[in-house]
Parts: sequence; structure tokens; C-alpha cells
Amino acid sequence: MRQPKIVIVGAGLVGGSAALFTALAIPSAEIVVIDLARVRAEGQVLDLAHAAAFWGHNRFHAGEYEDARDADIIAITAGVGVKPGQTRLDLAKTNAEVALEIVDRVAGLAPNAIYVIAANPCDVLAAVVFDRLGCARARVISTGTSLDTGRLRSLLSERLGVVAPAIHAYVLGEHGESALIAWSGATVSGMPLDAFLTKTGKELGPASRDLILRSVHEAAKLIKEGKGATHYGIASAIGRICEALVHNTDLIITVGIVHAEIEGISEVCLSLPLVLNSTGAQLLAYPDLDAIERTSLQRSASIVKAATDSVRAAL
Repeated sequence: MRQPKIVIVGAGLVGGSAALFTALAIPSAEIVVIDLARVRAEGQVLDLAHAAAFWGHNRFHAGEYEDARDADIIAITAGVGVKPGQTRLDLAKTNAEVALEIVDRVAGLAPNAIYVIAANPCDVLAAVVFDRLGCARARVISTGTSLDTGRLRSLLSERLGVVAPAIHAYVLGEHGESALIAWSGATVSGMPLDAFLTKTGKELGPASRDLILRSVHEAAKLIKEGKGATHYGIASAIGRICEALVHNTDLIITVGIVHAEIEGISEVCLSLPLVLNSTGAQLLAYPDLDAIERTSLQRSASIVKAATDSVRAAL
């Protein structure tokens, strides 16, 4: 059986953590870590090898771009981080240039690879990478609101007193300030959220829902204030995405691809609940949204499309 090969470009905290979570999710995978600073990739791989001594997987190695040959998945985590006072969209042109340089170096070596874009702004970067590759939509995936959805379910788990996997609620749209929660389709323990609240006597009114959305948006800021950087959450999302692609699991997760049209906005990368398998990510069914949610999703699409078009013009 062919060993899956996963290349992670960017050996910072996100890239190193993503290598660890991916190895835990896919014990058979060869994981190549590439960074402009070779010594940083080597340091991550050495640390990972020591960790692997406890649980068996030790197929990490630090590589050069040539080592991306025949990769199944290329995850891009390299880029400049958000500084205080900036939004993710402020980084767009700089990190788009970084992402495109990476793509230009590896595309010919791994012509069938699926790309997972985690560097911010991930939706804009996924769109420009898709433009450059000219490949099937399913093969360029933004990590999108997968992390936001994880944060939402964590908050709801605490609020409702049930484990997060029993909660099916999604954050849609941009991985950023315009994201929205699709409350109308949320379920808990197999029943609509409102029915669960009625049966259990729990409260989750409009003010509480607004607070939860703000908490999702502000989570990264709070984490950075406490420890300087966010990496475990997004790295776990990368690992889960890679697992679904390699194992062909048909996992439903909120990630982004460049959609032909969303709420009247054409060719825009936004997150919806997509199915992930060996072909990449695709939309099986457009979610049922109420009028307010559809308006919010259209606004999010407009914001991401404007940012993407601005970057396209500047490159």
C-alpha cells in the first residue's frame, strides 16, 4: 500500500503543531516539513522525533522543495502573523505573495496534490492559489471556519452541559470578522437547538447568541494575550482535514473552496459545510438558512470577494 505523503510548508508553531496532529491522525503518513530557515524545520523535526518515541510514528523529516515531489497534500502555514490592530485581511498581499511562491516551487513536483491553505487570510489566499493552479475547485481548500466552528462548539458545550461532538452548529462565511453562526440549523443531541433549550430549561436568547459570536471572533485575541500565539486549534483542524482526505472519510466540516456563486457573489472562497474525501472538498447541499443568515452570508461573501479582487489587482 502506498504511503501517503504530506508536506507542511512553514515550520513555525502552527506548522510544527500541524505535523504532530497530522501524525497522530494518520500514523502511516510521511510528513515533510519545509521552511526557508532550514534550521527551524530541522528543530521541529528533532522535537517531533522525540515525541514520537512515546507513541511510535517517526516518519518526519525536514526537507527542501524538491522533497515535495509526488506529495498527496501540501499544507501552507507559512506567512506573516496578524499584529495588534490588524485584521486577517490586512495581511492579504504579503501572504499571497508567499503562498504563490510556494505553489510555483511545488506545483510541478506534485501535480495531483490537494492544497490546504492555513496561512491568513486563508480564504483570499486559497482563491489566488486556485487562480494560479487552474485546477479543480475541490483541490484547493481553505481551513476557513473549521477553527471558528470548533470554538463555537466548545463554547456551546460549556453553556449547554453536553460534549462538543453532540452539538452540530456551524460558523459560515469568512474566517474573520464577517463570519456568521447558522443558528437556524443548529442541533443538539439530534434535536433542533430551540427544542433542546425548551426541554432542558437552558437559555440562549439573542443577547447570549450575540455574545457567543463575539467570543468566537475574539478568541484568537484572548489566546494571544495569554500565550502569545494560537496554534493548537488550527493545527488540529489541519490534522483533521488531512485525515479526511487521506482516509477518504466523507467528513463534513466547514472549510472553504472557491465557489462559482454564493448568494449572488461569483467566484468567492467562503466556508460552508463541505464533504472531504480523497478528491478534495465539495458542497453536497447548500445549507438551509433564514433570511437574516442569508443576508449575513452575502455580506461576508462581498467582503472576501473585494479583498480577493484587490489582491489579484496588486499581484
